[in-house]
Amino acid sequence: MIFLTLPMRKHIPLLLILLLSALLRFYALGASSLWSDEGNTWALTERSFAQIAVDAAADIHPPGYYWLLKLWTQLGGHSAVAMRSFSALAGCLLVWVIYQIGTRLSPALPKDGRLTWARHTPALLAAFLAALHPLQIYYSQEARMYMLLALEGALLFWALLALIEQEQQPPAYPPHGRRWLWPAVGFVLAGSAGLWTHYSFPILLGAAGATYLYYWVIYKAGQRRFKLLARYMLINLLIVASYLPWLPIATHRLLNWPKGGESTPIFTALAFTLRTLALGPLRNTTELTWPLLMGLLPLLGAYSLWRAAQRHPRKGLDIQFTALALWLGGPILVMFGLGLFTEAFLKFLLAAAPAWCLLSAAAIMHFYDAPLLRTAWFAIATTAAVAVALVALPGYYTDPTARDNYAGAARYVQAVGDPQTDLIVLDAPGQQEVWRYYHVAIPTLALPQQRPADAQQTIDALTAAATDRHSIFALFWATDEADPQRLVESWLDQNAFKGIESWQGNMRFVNYTLGAELTCQSFDKPPTWHNQIQLRGWCHTARTSDQTSIGPVAAGQVALIQLQWQSPILQQHAYKVSLQLLNERNQIVAQRDSEPAGGLRPTTTWKPDETIIDNHGLAIPPGTPPGHYQLIAVLYDGETNTRERLGNALDNDDVLVLGQVEVSRMESAIPLAVIPMQHRYNAQLGPVQFVGYDAYKQGFRHAPEQHLEPGDILHVTLYWQAPSPLPQTWPANLEFVMRLGHEELRAPLASAAYATAQWQSGEFVRGEFDLLFDGLSRRPTIEIGNNSLRLEPLP
Repeated sequence: MIFLTLPMRKHIPLLLILLLSALLRFYALGASSLWSDEGNTWALTERSFAQIAVDAAADIHPPGYYWLLKLWTQLGGHSAVAMRSFSALAGCLLVWVIYQIGTRLSPALPKDGRLTWARHTPALLAAFLAALHPLQIYYSQEARMYMLLALEGALLFWALLALIEQEQQPPAYPPHGRRWLWPAVGFVLAGSAGLWTHYSFPILLGAAGATYLYYWVIYKAGQRRFKLLARYMLINLLIVASYLPWLPIATHRLLNWPKGGESTPIFTALAFTLRTLALGPLRNTTELTWPLLMGLLPLLGAYSLWRAAQRHPRKGLDIQFTALALWLGGPILVMFGLGLFTEAFLKFLLAAAPAWCLLSAAAIMHFYDAPLLRTAWFAIATTAAVAVALVALPGYYTDPTARDNYAGAARYVQAVGDPQTDLIVLDAPGQQEVWRYYHVAIPTLALPQQRPADAQQTIDALTAAATDRHSIFALFWATDEADPQRLVESWLDQNAFKGIESWQGNMRFVNYTLGAELTCQSFDKPPTWHNQIQLRGWCHTARTSDQTSIGPVAAGQVALIQLQWQSPILQQHAYKVSLQLLNERNQIVAQRDSEPAGGLRPTTTWKPDETIIDNHGLAIPPGTPPGHYQLIAVLYDGETNTRERLGNALDNDDVLVLGQVEVSRMESAIPLAVIPMQHRYNAQLGPVQFVGYDAYKQGFRHAPEQHLEPGDILHVTLYWQAPSPLPQTWPANLEFVMRLGHEELRAPLASAAYATAQWQSGEFVRGEFDLLFDGLSRRPTIEIGNNSLRLEPLP
C-alpha cells in the first residue's frame, strides 16, 4: 500500500466497492431458475435482428435490449449465466455511475487537504449502498432489460447535471468553448437508448426536463437563457428523432395493452414502495420495520441537501436536490397514479433506486462540518445497509423459489414422468419458451391458445390431449390474464384427481392423476351430519384383499378417493371437505381441504337428493415413512371453520373413519427443491443431512405465522436425508433431541416404526413431532450427538 501514490490511494475505496458489487451480482448467477419472461428473452436472442423487431412489435417492450443481448450472446452463449451476466455487468456499471453523480453532492465542502476524504464521503456512501442494494442485485441477476434501463436513467441524469454545470460557467470561462458538447452527446445517447429499451423511460426524460426547467428559470437571465433553452429543446428533439422509426408501434402497443392497475390504499401502497426500495422483491422478508426505518434515510438526505442549498446558495445544490427528488418521485408518482402496486410492476421502482441511494447518502451532509458526527453517521448508514443485505440476500441466494422455479419443476417431471403416459399442461402459453429451455421430453400442451379464450376450443383440446394419459403436470402462471375463466383448472379439477400442489415462486405446480379403476362401496346406513348432508358411498384404488384399505401408495404419489354426496334439503352454508391421513400418534401426515368437486360444486348449489361426485387426490408427502395410516373425513363450515358433527355417531363425533392407507417407500428420487418446506437448511447434523423443517402452532399448518402462546402445542416436521452411500458405521436407531425453553423432546428421526436401520442410501425421510411451548424461548435447538443447530425464531 505504501508504494501507491496519493492519487491511486484515493481510488482504493471505490475499487473495493466495485469489487463488492461485482461479487454480489455475479455470485450464484445461475443458481435460480429462469422464469417465464427470461424464457422469452432466451427465445428472442436465438432469432435474427429483424425477427426480434417483428416479435417485439407484438409485445410490450421495444427491441433495443434484445438486440444488445443478442450481440452479447454471440460471445458468451445462450445459457442462463451468459444471458444474466449482461445485466450483472450493467449493475456494476450503475454503481460506478452512482459514485460519479455522488461526487457532485458536496461542492460546498472546503477544498483543503484535511477534507479530501470528506468530499468523497457522500459518493462513496452512495456507491456502497448501491452495491448492497437488494433491489439492484435482484435485477442484476435477471435476463431482462430493467437493469439496463436503470443504468441508462443514471447516465441520463449524470449527463444532465454535467451539462448544467458547464452552462453555469461564465461564457469567458476558459476553456469553456464547447465543453457542453460532451454532456449533451451523453444525454442524447442515454435518452435514445432508454427509449429503445423500455416504454416507461419517458418518465425519466420528463423528470430530467423538469429539472432543467427549474435550473433555467432560477439561474438564467438575459438573452443567453433563450439560447440555452433552445439548445436543450434541440437535444431532446434529437432523442425523439432517433425514436421515430418505432414511435408508431410504441404508441399502438401502449394504447392497446391490457391495463393492469388497481386501487390500493395509500398507506398500503406507501409500505409496498418502501419495502421494495429497501428489500427488493425478495421473498421471505415480510417484516415492515426494516423498510420503514430505511425510508428515513432518503428523507433525511433530501432535508440535508435542501438545508445545504440554503446555506450555500448559487452552489447548485438546489439543482441536485431537484434532480434527485424528481428522479425518485417520478416513477413512484406514476405508480400511485395508475395503481401499479402489484408484484408484476415492482420493476418500475428500479429506475428510482439510484436516486434512493444518492439521497440516502446525502444525509451525511447534515454533519459536513462535524467530523466526528459525520464519521458516526457513515458507520450507522453502512451498518444499516449491511444489516438489510444480511436479512434479504442469503435467502435469495439459497431459496430455489426466489424466482419462479421452472428448473425444479422440470427436474421433478423428468424424475417421475413418463413420456408415454403423461402430459404437461401450461396454463398460460407465455410459459412455452422457458419450458422449452429446460428440454423436458414429455408432450406439452399450452392453453388457452388465444386471448380472450375460446371456451369450447380450449376444452376440446384438453379433452383430446388427456385421452389415455395417466398423469398431468399442470403449471399455472398469470392465470388472471391468460385464463380468467379458469377453463383449464376447472376441467382438471372435475375430470382428474389433484395431488401435489406447490407454489414455486409465482408459478403453481400441480400434479393430477387421471381415471383409474376404483373400488366403490356403499353404506348400509349412510353417515349423516347434523346439516343432513349424507355420504352415500365412496370409491378408492384398493389393491389389497381388504376392500376398505387403499394402497400400497408410494410416498410422493396420490391416493385416489371419490366421495358421493347427497342432501335431502337445500344447504345455506358452503361446507368444505377435509380428508386427513393420520399416523399412530394421530398426527396429520397428509391433508386435502376443498369444496366439493374442486370448488365447482359448492354445497349451496346442491339440489335436494342430487348425487354429487367429489374427486380428491390425497397427495402422500415425499419422505413419508412406510406403514399403515388411518384415513378420516371431516366436514366443516368454510366461513367459520366450525366442524359439523355426525348425527348418527356416538358422542357427537365430528370425524368419519373411512379406512386404512398403506404407504410404501418413494419409488424414485424427487428433487428436494420442489418439495415445499418453511425453512431450508441443508446442514450436516451428525451422520445425517438436515434438509429443513416446518414449525407452526398445532392445527395451523394453513397459517404458520399464527402467534404461539405459552401452553400451545408446537408441531414440527423435520426433513432428513441419508448419506449416499450409507457408511458402515451408520447407526441402527439414530435419535435427535429438540429443546425449547425448559421442554425437551427425544425421539427417532422419523418414527419408532421406521428406524434408521431401515433407511436406504440417499433416502429422503420426514418425521412429525409435537412439543409443548412454555414461552421461555422462541428459538428451538436440535441436536444429534455433539452436533447442534439453532433454528429460526417462532412466531
